[in-house]
Amino acid sequence: MSAVESASFGSTLGDATTGRTVSQDQESEPALLPPSTYQIRPSLSDTFRANRVKEIIQTVLTETLQDKTYDTAEAAELSKQIADQVSSLVRDLNMRRYKHVVQVTLGQQLGSGCRYIARCRWDAECDNQTSDVFTNASLFCICTVFGVYLY
Repeated sequence: MSAVESASFGSTLGDATTGRTVSQDQESEPALLPPSTYQIRPSLSDTFRANRVKEIIQTVLTETLQDKTYDTAEAAELSKQIADQVSSLVRDLNMRRYKHVVQVTLGQQLGSGCRYIARCRWDAECDNQTSDVFTNASLFCICTVFGVYLY
């Protein structure tokens, strides 16, 4: 049998996903692929909306904590509730390819000072954060939202 004759027979291979058989002749044809749509940076309209997120934080903190007094037993549940509510509203903004982290610190207002520091390693051109502070006579609350762009 010559090389020309053996090539004309072709062989079939099974396709594991569909169970169909595909000939090698069909498999060797290059498939047309769509152009690459990979973006390394967000477009101007798709950047993290820090001002809008800050408005959300202010609204949630004011509505939730306006008439509250500090209670140790309630503080953990209240901070989870605030974080979940802020996270849900930020998710509704539909910032494409952004993941967000919400951090809430709730403490008793005793008249002493408090320092809040958050560190993160990120791309300063794409990633961003915003935070807001709520205080009344009994408690203080700091809520920070970090927005990280997925490459």
